[in-house]
Amino acid sequence: MNTVISSAKQTVIIGPEHPFVIIGERINPTGRKILTKQMIDRDMTMVCRDARRQVDAQAHVLAVNAGV
Repeated sequence: MNTVISSAKQTVIIGPEHPFVIIGERINPTGRKILTKQMIDRDMTMVCRDARRQVDAQAHVLAVNAGV
């Protein structure tokens, strides 16, 4: 069985017969007071910074926890 994750520009397939997929999980306000405040204020500065860093570190997919 495969899992397929898609965006407007890319599709990633996760499964035993496909290449290893790196999932970035840094965008999570749990225990991060500044990120929590920025997300409540709709300031995406840290979200964008964390996303860029994860993509630069070769993440194929970003998991985003937006629960604040």
